Amino acid sequence: MTSRQEELAALALLCDTNGVVRQVLYDGLDAGQISSGRSFESALDFESREKGRAFLEVVREKGAAFDWELNLAVGERVRSIRFSGNATADGIFIAGSATRSGVIKTYEQFIHVVDIPPGDSAAKGQPGVAPSQLFDGDTDLYNELARLNNELVTAQREVIKRNIELERLNEVKNQFIGVAAHDLRNPLQVIEGYSQILLDKHFGELTPEQHKFISVIRKNSDFMLNLITDLLYISKIEAGKLQLELKETDLIALLERNVELNRLMAGQKQINILFTRREELPALVIDAPKIEQVLNNLISNGIKFSHPGTTVEVRASKGEKEVVVSVRDEGQGIPADEIDRLFIPFENLSVKSTAGEQSTGLGLAIVKRIVEGHGGRIRVQSERGAGSNFSFSLPFIEPV
Repeated sequence: MTSRQEELAALALLCDTNGVVRQVLYDGLDAGQISSGRSFESALDFESREKGRAFLEVVREKGAAFDWELNLAVGERVRSIRFSGNATADGIFIAGSATRSGVIKTYEQFIHVVDIPPGDSAAKGQPGVAPSQLFDGDTDLYNELARLNNELVTAQREVIKRNIELERLNEVKNQFIGVAAHDLRNPLQVIEGYSQILLDKHFGELTPEQHKFISVIRKNSDFMLNLITDLLYISKIEAGKLQLELKETDLIALLERNVELNRLMAGQKQINILFTRREELPALVIDAPKIEQVLNNLISNGIKFSHPGTTVEVRASKGEKEVVVSVRDEGQGIPADEIDRLFIPFENLSVKSTAGEQSTGLGLAIVKRIVEGHGGRIRVQSERGAGSNFSFSLPFIEPV
């Protein structure tokens, strides 16, 4: 190695087409973590890795990439290094330095050991073209590219900072909702309980007007209590505190029980509710109360958004590696442009309940998280005026 090479604070690498280092030609940056067999991307600071992948992609597609600023992890420090790359006959040559002139010098010293494929374009790294020409042929262009790269790195850092701050604020929000909802639930339970006692005539007969007013109090306190319960639940889920108590469960018995519990509500709207199974289903290892919550939400939604004289059908079938449960109604259906918003908390859709039933706007968001927590998926098929079919899968899990 010449004294000129020894003084150069630069890096020269030979990589395969995927960016995995085959040979470290020169390491004047003391980037000891860069070694044969490791990827170029892994040596970059986390913030620069996506941009590093884009750098390699440009080299593969265009044959060369010049003056990309990336953050290189050197020991416990992070250094901003300018990188340029050239496609070789069977891989990628990468040169890096803290300065643009340093990259050019690195090219000039090591390009002769690189097998550059023949071509008729300087951008393809044609032999006989000085590296300095590749950079200086259009100085304004490269300066502009360098400026844009630097702005991109700055923007990426800002996005990461904002994401961290948003995560912190979201955690504070969840804590606040949890505390507020918990403190509100107790007095609402008292209101609900006393209003029910009055409706049950424990303190004597009520006049029609009294019965009407207390019924309104009972109905709205019940709705608010359900809303607060859902808020507590969704805040726990978003805080990563969804805890599943998995036990071997007879899914058929669970489905039949839940259908029967919803039959009364369906009957009040003259809606028929059916349960159909195509074959015997295996016992599943699930959190039964939470899956009942999923079923109850989907069935009650089917009833809520359907007209009298229609049918809500619950089906269960066995797939190759999962059990699929579906709830199909003959209701109003959902517009195609609103389906993607179904599982977003508090989203307001154009479809309204058929008897003025209230909705917290959180039920389907909770359903999705519970199903995904079990390793399953939820799907929706719907057509305006032709009803909806919500289905979810539960994978087979061997009993512990």
